[in-house]
Formats: sequence, structure tokens, C-alpha cells
Amino acid sequence: MADIFQEVEEDLRRDKALGFWKKYQNTILGFVLIAVAATAGISGWKAYRQRQIEANGAAFLTAMQAQEKDPKAAAAQFDALVKDGGGFAILARFQQAGQALQDGDKAKAADLYSAIARDGSVDGALKDLAAILAGQVLLDEGKPDDAAKLVQPLTGDNQSYRFSALDIQGQAALAAGDRKKAKDIYTQLKQLGALPNAPQGVELRAEIMLDRLRD
Repeated sequence: MADIFQEVEEDLRRDKALGFWKKYQNTILGFVLIAVAATAGISGWKAYRQRQIEANGAAFLTAMQAQEKDPKAAAAQFDALVKDGGGFAILARFQQAGQALQDGDKAKAADLYSAIARDGSVDGALKDLAAILAGQVLLDEGKPDDAAKLVQPLTGDNQSYRFSALDIQGQAALAAGDRKKAKDIYTQLKQLGALPNAPQGVELRAEIMLDRLRD
């Protein structure tokens, strides 16, 4: 039975970061588009700046469409958007990290997500999401201490990604050989998972990990 849990755990850890990005990339896109539009409306930028925003938006969408057919051209366009530093730069950075992960370059993906998570100029919600994504990749890279440290600020009450952050810390403790700490974290996660506002599957995930830790 322990072997089954180990295989499940390995599959979850391997696919979680990429799946998380695929699940939330449209949310990120919508969030930043709204932020860019609001900033432009409030500050009353000059016409040329508005045209630049529109051009960057078109370039971003073109790059996304080209990712499968011409990944090199798409990568070059994302690089240009990041260097521009406009409202679409953060979207381009997420895309760069997601592409690195998809290409199997986990070290690069971890670095890119971590850089976003530590960037004080990035919106807090996006920084938190980047920290979770980085944490998952760092676990897969065999760096549990780095993963746990990065997501530690997200484990407190009222943190949007608290459940994911605690799961990462539980995995990190287990990977580091601290089964007692892992058990404590997953016991806490199971209790939190029973709350009405808990994401679906959290309680079951905690139960699976606690069952594994009983061996």
C-alpha cells in the first residue's frame, strides 16, 4: 500500500506545477488586462502610450498563438515584452516560466517563478501565485528547504493560497525526512479541509498523506 501512495505522490508532484499554471493562466491574463485598462483610464496617459499598450497587447496575444507552431519566435516576443516593462511584462514573465516548465527545464522555471514571487513591483496576488508555482517546481527539483521557505508567508490565516502552501510545506518536510513535522502539517490541513470554504479535495489529499505517514 505504501508503494501505491508513493507513486501517487510522485505523479502529483510531477504534474502539479504545470497543471496549476494551465488552470490559472487565463485568470492571470484577465487580471492583468483589467489592471492595465484601469491604470490607463485613471492616469489619462497620452495617446501614444495608449497605442503602445494596444500594440503590446496584440504582440502578447500573437506570441501566445505562436507558442506551439513557432516557440522561438514566441519566446523572442515575450522577451521583448519583458524588456518593455509595460503592463504585459508580468504576463510575459509567467509565460516564460510556464514554457520553461513545459520544455522540461525545471531549474529555469523555478528561477523565473521565484523572481516574480520576490519582485516588489508585482501585484500581491500574482506574487503569491508565483510563489506556489515555484514551490512546486522546487520540490520536484529536490530542493524542499527552498520550497518551504518560499511559501512560508502564505501559510497564515486569510492567505488565499494557504492550503497549497501548507501542502508544499508538508511535502517539503517529508522529503527532508521530518515525518513528524509532515504529519503535523497534514493533520492541520485535514482539519482546515473540513471547513466550508476549503477547496475541493484538500481533506482527501490530507487523509492520503496521513495514511502514508502511518507506515
